[in-house]
Amino acid sequence: MAKALGKIHEMANKTGGIFTALFIVSIYLSTSLSTILSMVLGLLWLLSGQFISLPKLLKNYPVALWSLLLYGCFIAGMSYGNAEGSEAFTMIIKYRKLFFIPVLISFLMIGRYRYWSWNAFIVASVATLLISYLMDFGLLELNKQGDPCFKSRITHSILIAFFAFFCMHKIYDDKRYAKLYLMAWLLCLYNLFFIVEGRTGQLIIIGLILLFAVQRLTIKQCLLTVVAVAVLLTAFIDFSDKAKRIAEGFDNTQAYLQPVPEQTESSMGQRYTFWKYSLKLMAEKPLLGHGTGAFNKEYQRIAMGEQFITQNPHNEFFMVGVQLGLLGLLVYLGFLASQFYYARLLPDNEKWLAQGLLMTLLITSLFNTPFFDQTEGHWFAGMIALCFSSLGSVNKSCSA
Repeated sequence: MAKALGKIHEMANKTGGIFTALFIVSIYLSTSLSTILSMVLGLLWLLSGQFISLPKLLKNYPVALWSLLLYGCFIAGMSYGNAEGSEAFTMIIKYRKLFFIPVLISFLMIGRYRYWSWNAFIVASVATLLISYLMDFGLLELNKQGDPCFKSRITHSILIAFFAFFCMHKIYDDKRYAKLYLMAWLLCLYNLFFIVEGRTGQLIIIGLILLFAVQRLTIKQCLLTVVAVAVLLTAFIDFSDKAKRIAEGFDNTQAYLQPVPEQTESSMGQRYTFWKYSLKLMAEKPLLGHGTGAFNKEYQRIAMGEQFITQNPHNEFFMVGVQLGLLGLLVYLGFLASQFYYARLLPDNEKWLAQGLLMTLLITSLFNTPFFDQTEGHWFAGMIALCFSSLGSVNKSCSA
């Protein structure tokens, strides 16, 4: 019996490593497929017996511990507030991606599976980029929003911005394929600024280019990079008709900050309105918040009469703060801080990518709700697990 159980555990572990790579690819291509594969991975995690050693995993991977603490806050938040049971349960399902960080790490502790998953990330990113260009050339149909990308404009720009950052490091480190990565990097930049034009991704890639300069270049080269980015960005805004969304963002912000706010119907104006009422809701119950799943109902109450009513504030900090209060917000900040701290302990390649992923998550959290959203939540969970899964071997070598 014990022998048969051991074989089941071994087979489930091997299958889980393979399915993790497939899961990463599915995130880029299909929402339903990624959901199915996430459930399969959860089942394989149970069959592998990895749940037995979960306390040890959480000790060796503090980032996973913080993700579970945050998810635990959402579960605890179901016990109070005025949210209906269905809304609270829906929110728990939405934020289940936090639980999958330790699940995926358990399969990615083996170097072979990490290697497969990084290759899956490259293949999926290149495919996403090529599909976008084929859509722009009219060879494939556009998505429902009319954008030349497989996912939404926001989602696509986040994924491509991080891939561009990945390519920058590969240009430096992979001499064999440096030219191919340089071509991919240029295609990513052109795609972000002249084809899809997602402002979130544009802001992310600017931040990541500056981060790369700090990580890999000398002080003089960093200063030159800052000047080059500033000059090119200014020229883009002043002379390109593709910069109208950035210009609109500035105009919307200035209009909203007037004594009597204008352009509240614009995308940025809507966000500022969402944030204003979110702050009011947080002020009502600052410590523990209104409870899991309460955002929608409480927002409708406080924003009665507004033209636009939202189910989320397009800001992860406010989404957590309204529901879980300052306590939940501190846990989310702890989750982010753990990534910053423990990234420094990783080998250089993983460290640099983990730092870039954290910057991507921070910027995304300011303007969107990544763990509430389906694709972004799965992607961040998968990439955080992939970046930090080598931390256990580092800890072992340090204690040896």
